Amino acid sequence: MPEDQPKGSAEYINRLNKIQVLNLIRESGEISRAEIVKKTGLSAPTVTRIVDNLINAEKLVEQVGVGISSGGRPPMIVRFNGEDSYVVGVDWGRTHIFGILSNLNGDVLEELDVQTESNDNFDEDLQSAIRLIEKLIKGSGIDTRKLHGIGVAAAGFINKKSDIIEYSPNFKWKNVDIRKPLAERFRVPVIVDNVSRVMAHGELLYGIGDHCKDFIFINVGYGIGAGIIVEGKSFTGYDGMAGEIGHNRIVSPAAGGLRCACGKMDCLECYSSGRGIAELAREKIKYYKDSALGRVSEITTEVIAEYARRGDELALQLFNQAADLLGISIASMANVFNPQAIVLGGKVIKAGNFFIERINRVFQREIIQQPSRKIKVIQSRLGDEAAVKGAVSLILREVLELNV
Repeated sequence: MPEDQPKGSAEYINRLNKIQVLNLIRESGEISRAEIVKKTGLSAPTVTRIVDNLINAEKLVEQVGVGISSGGRPPMIVRFNGEDSYVVGVDWGRTHIFGILSNLNGDVLEELDVQTESNDNFDEDLQSAIRLIEKLIKGSGIDTRKLHGIGVAAAGFINKKSDIIEYSPNFKWKNVDIRKPLAERFRVPVIVDNVSRVMAHGELLYGIGDHCKDFIFINVGYGIGAGIIVEGKSFTGYDGMAGEIGHNRIVSPAAGGLRCACGKMDCLECYSSGRGIAELAREKIKYYKDSALGRVSEITTEVIAEYARRGDELALQLFNQAADLLGISIASMANVFNPQAIVLGGKVIKAGNFFIERINRVFQREIIQQPSRKIKVIQSRLGDEAAVKGAVSLILREVLELNV
């Protein structure tokens, strides 16, 4: 909220009212001004003034027709206008950078996926990201004056007070700044956040958030992280590092004294992440002479998942162990936060129903039993686009808060 609008001032109250009306219009799809009055409790003149401003000045709302009258003047129908406003979303991964350019409705106009060298060189990857964004803008042919901003999902411990990635175990980055060089190059707002939290925010605005405002998004990919949504808002903790479930130490007979990429011992990531599962397979294959994994040229998490579905003993053992430890860890988070749902996403979750079902069984066994309801464990609606759609949603959030 702008510092020149003290709480209680007319400007502050007007801003809050405008944000309330704008968000209601977007969530409703199409809605009449009369319905806005009913649902917000604001007066009809106030709603008329705000809606007219959102249509004529902000260009974020458009009038789409006239509703059926039940007596008196017919209702004027309005909707959120995101078709002519644009944003770039970037999923900055370990081995590739995936970007989309979409409008604020989430419709993708252009997408691009580029491979990176996996050499932990931040400056080289930054140049790859810049070239990708330039190609997205050029390829889409949009008016750059209508680009509202760039959202970036990146793995690492991001200090939200400084926007610095203090450390990324996946990349071995220390104290890198993604936001500043991109903002200077493209002259638009840039928001960078932890990939798991970004995926959770994407799910909030483009996925289950249409009916669920309290959930935990578990991202099981190269690493493991969690995004926590409480009452429709992202919970970040004191300085932005909440949700690092992957770097909690497991207490289990499975713990074998493995050192995590973060430097600690026996983190959940060592056993349940894509990286951890693949490393364990390469280490254990010598003890499983009959495993088909010993005959493949490269042992990857995708290959292990395929053989697990076929019943290969080693592959299935690794995925079952990963599922058990995930189920216990996720239940611990659920017992603390009491969410409405758990959303599973990330590439490892695509291993198959056997994996998800086992996670869910262990989770239901470990959570505090609630006779009145059962916490649902579901897959993300957004699939492989969870991170880029989430990155887009970072800018959409700022638009809906009237910050850009």
